[in-house]
Amino acid sequence: MTFKVDVERLDEVRRCLAVEVPADQVSAEIEKAYAELARAAKVRGFRPGRVPRSVLERLFGDRVQAEVFERLIQESYTEAVADCGIPVIGRPEIVTEQASPGVALRYRATVEVKPEVTADYYVGLEVERPWIAVTDADVDAFLDQLRHSLAQLQPITDRSDVRSGDVVTIAYEARIGGRVVGRADGREIEVGANAFPPEFDQHLTGATPGARLRFTVEYPRAYATQELAGKLVEFTVRVQSLARKDLPALDDEFAKDHGECSTLRELRQKVRGRLEAEAAQRADGLARQSLLKALSSAHDLSVPQALVDRRVEALVRDAWRDWQQHRIVPKNEAEARRRLREELEPQAREQVKIALLLEAIARQEGITVDDEEVERQIETLAAEAGSAAGRVRAQYQDPVARQDLRSRVAQSRTIDAVLRRARVTTVKQPASVAAADQNG
Repeated sequence: MTFKVDVERLDEVRRCLAVEVPADQVSAEIEKAYAELARAAKVRGFRPGRVPRSVLERLFGDRVQAEVFERLIQESYTEAVADCGIPVIGRPEIVTEQASPGVALRYRATVEVKPEVTADYYVGLEVERPWIAVTDADVDAFLDQLRHSLAQLQPITDRSDVRSGDVVTIAYEARIGGRVVGRADGREIEVGANAFPPEFDQHLTGATPGARLRFTVEYPRAYATQELAGKLVEFTVRVQSLARKDLPALDDEFAKDHGECSTLRELRQKVRGRLEAEAAQRADGLARQSLLKALSSAHDLSVPQALVDRRVEALVRDAWRDWQQHRIVPKNEAEARRRLREELEPQAREQVKIALLLEAIARQEGITVDDEEVERQIETLAAEAGSAAGRVRAQYQDPVARQDLRSRVAQSRTIDAVLRRARVTTVKQPASVAAADQNG
């Protein structure tokens, strides 16, 4: 196709293409469209292929012109972007300036492009590595959790009222403003174990099997599930049964049966080693977060809205799956998704900015990921998936999925490279590992 195109740089992430398709080409395409229509059109009173042009123009003129101009715009835009080498992301915003038979077709297409990013400040970044020491209390807490996980439930027969520490089996329904946000039958709850806000347990305390309770609980504003955070939730609860935990003794036999150790002392050492490894891993993860925050703060970068929108949709899908797993059913799905997009956009914008910076650093440092490394990563993921290994391998046969994995590996290697050249300060935290786990 023959056309003229002028490209104007609007800013770092936008370009405007002014395109003009010559009048003779517009006329030729319109003639071609009418010729095809004449062969196919069925008009009462005329034989196929014998419908006069004037009749076709009167009956189908608007449709023919609309289709021709739409096709010319799409084809010329696609060629213009390719010829000019513009790295377009997202859909163009097209404004038609002139579209009539016998004259040139003119339009403007405003597009977002991937910015040409240069990372200038990534050597010697100040990074904190918060580290939490493992204490005897942490080891005790872990072993206590292990004992509780192995406890046998014994029906309570010497009393009938619910007390702290009891395991209560209930059926319940939860509503916010009349809308069901959760329900279960045969749910086991350990009173006082923080499965629900403390107010919930307080309402259960003193109840007896067969009792039906109705009460309202105000969830904390910092509650992990956004749909419930800061909300008043109305509960209807039926107490089904009571039981207590019969905990196994914490001794050498426990260590042999459940810790693959000869003695309780050996088990405690093994647990401490595991907690220390987890503490180090957590500290490294927090250091990487600190690094990314420092990297972002050091650069002023325009981020294309198309990439932000794409990331927002991915975050919304993740949040929606989380709601479904927690049986949260918004009353108005469209409004809930709109609110999620609004809340998650700042997070998405920051993630896109960091991804662009890491991509620039990888390019500047010559960090690449070859096909062999991608294959190794796929095999690692397959091994971790166990019985689903085949599904994992099949998933990464898709070129888009493989490229996404390649990008994630490159990002991780780039973060490691920047972290090695950062000024990392390990900061000892006062809280215990157990407290850190409970709070976050």
